[in-house]
Amino acid sequence: MSTSILSSHAESLNARVGAVSLGVAAFMTLLLSHTALPLAPLRLITLAVAAFAAWAFCEEMGLRRPLNRAGFVFFAIAAATKVQITLGLASQLIGRYYLLYAAFLLVAVLLWSVAFLHRQRALKMVGALGVAASLAPILALVVGHLVVGFGAALGVGAMLSAAEGAAPANLSFVTLVERLFGLWGYLAAWMLWRGHIKAPAQ
Repeated sequence: MSTSILSSHAESLNARVGAVSLGVAAFMTLLLSHTALPLAPLRLITLAVAAFAAWAFCEEMGLRRPLNRAGFVFFAIAAATKVQITLGLASQLIGRYYLLYAAFLLVAVLLWSVAFLHRQRALKMVGALGVAASLAPILALVVGHLVVGFGAALGVGAMLSAAEGAAPANLSFVTLVERLFGLWGYLAAWMLWRGHIKAPAQ
């Protein structure tokens, strides 16, 4: 019985490969979020796997659909930004890059979660969770610009200060966003693997 639970019901090779790569990317993202060590090669490989997985995921969701395409664009910009951070930046720029990376990764998860809301019931539940989880930090970022002290528990204040040129002393907000993406990636990978996400008919 356990074999049938874990067996893939995906209809295409792209979905199966995408599910495995998305699961690996999610695991590595979560694992790396627990260490402050540079580990640049491992972080770059994780980004490459995540980009491949996002592409496969979007193809199964329908890359021609605006929400999926927009999510992929935001994810690609976030990934390119993280590559720059990993390779090294001037100290006065690193905070701005971290803010861009975190914000665009959140927007990508939000857009893909909204796309889930247009699918069947199982995906709608995942989509609702993704929307709630990604929208709260986005609102904290927006309101944090206007209200001093708002979002302090999430590390928003420190992130906004770093974006103004200060040395990033607290990256807890970035860590939160990466863990959110990792958990969302696990759910999306499982839905791909079990065949709940199917490529739209041409």
